[in-house]
Amino acid sequence: MSHVATVSPKYQISLPKVVRERLGLKPGDRLMVEERDGNVVLTPAATVPKDQLYFWSKRWQEGERRAEEDLAAGRISRPYRPGEADKLAADLLASKRPRRKKP
Repeated sequence: MSHVATVSPKYQISLPKVVRERLGLKPGDRLMVEERDGNVVLTPAATVPKDQLYFWSKRWQEGERRAEEDLAAGRISRPYRPGEADKLAADLLASKRPRRKKP
């Protein structure tokens, strides 16, 4: 379905209400603006806070992929989930190696 928007003297447009609602757009949301074959294409943009950019790096994502593969293959056990602090503590105590005596 097509909708018409008018470009203002300041080159601004208002998105039709039906489009905003369908896409769940709110004031302050950001859109990617692309030109494709003479058309303007707007796409909701997901922004990532600066302090979380590392997570989207190629190196980090490769590590995440390997961890998921290891988990699926049974090479590692599933990670602890929130609320499992008692289980984590018990497992840590059970795996604790005896201390070496100082000479």
